[in-house]
Amino acid sequence: MKPNGRTTFVLAAAALTGVIGFALGLADGAALRVWEVFLVNLLFWMGIAQGGICLSASFYLTNARWGGTGLYRLAEAFVGFLPVGFVLFWALYAGRHLIFVWVDHPLPEKANWLNPGFLFARDGAGLLILTLLSWWFVRVSRRADVQQWATSSGDIGDPPRAMRRLAVVMALCFTAIYSLIAFDLVMSLAPRWHSSLFGAYFFTGAYWSSIVTVALFAIVIGCGAAGEVERRYRDALHDIGKLFFACSVFWVYLLFAQYIVIWYGDIPSETFFVVPRVQYLPWGALGWSALVLIWAIPFCVLMGKKPKRTPAILGTVAVLGLIGMWIERYVLVVPSLSPRHIPFGWVEILLTIGFAGLFGLASLPGLRMVPAPALLRPPEHGGEG
Repeated sequence: MKPNGRTTFVLAAAALTGVIGFALGLADGAALRVWEVFLVNLLFWMGIAQGGICLSASFYLTNARWGGTGLYRLAEAFVGFLPVGFVLFWALYAGRHLIFVWVDHPLPEKANWLNPGFLFARDGAGLLILTLLSWWFVRVSRRADVQQWATSSGDIGDPPRAMRRLAVVMALCFTAIYSLIAFDLVMSLAPRWHSSLFGAYFFTGAYWSSIVTVALFAIVIGCGAAGEVERRYRDALHDIGKLFFACSVFWVYLLFAQYIVIWYGDIPSETFFVVPRVQYLPWGALGWSALVLIWAIPFCVLMGKKPKRTPAILGTVAVLGLIGMWIERYVLVVPSLSPRHIPFGWVEILLTIGFAGLFGLASLPGLRMVPAPALLRPPEHGGEG
């Protein structure tokens, strides 16, 4: 993929728009709204970037070579946002008094765990580990011997040893550290709520959103393929569409497994977090819309073979899915801070545009390494052709 100067200009303008929106929001007295949507976007975009690295690791762990090297390059293309996300994470410290209620009103029974210094130290250390590990992972993934393995689909050999070991470490660190992020940056916003399944639910959402983003970019990059290349391209879209579909079902399984236990237990310390998000206006309607966009639409539309192989259909479902995941992150974060109304206006729009621009700018170097079409199923006896 060869993004042009116009693309860079648009993304830079979007990023600048976010900076301006951030400053204007603080100056206009909307500091709480600024920090709410800042956290929502940080979790959303950083989840896509980190989930993409874990997606690549899972491809190596399962010997997935159905997309050739293009599949790996696309999953890893967003690694450039991880250092940006790491820096932006520390900006949250400035808004800690607005975001974390326990800073000014500490809970004695949780004071050892929920204190700003310890929280930012452990989460910052975790994100630093993931960032450095991800860059190391991508560097090894781009080695000549690893790329040769990815294009040699005619044999059943494992990836090079360094890649196998890094993939295992990457997957384990992702699940552990993103569980910690879920507990610290989402669950602690309502510090009396707890759910042992929430970490798995949260990082599964990040992983799924990376699959959806890969599918969307694969469609955009692969436009214009023809002949044998188009057939192989659509075969690869079919495969990633199945992954899209399956992980959507797994996400809703975790959602239901978490919800049903809270529902039949009916314990106030658990239900107070869930009930406003699914039963009462205004948040209930928004919570259900996330379910529809992330699960119901993909489940109904992508059930058959043809929709997965049709770029227009798969792309539309992908866009709706990403909107749904952004709404889901919004519903997880904001009701804990603004329970009686949905704060959405120019502040939220400008900051979201800004994060999208930053994400795009940081991802451009990785996207330039993705071949076009993005996903090409290797010929039967190796090579990408």
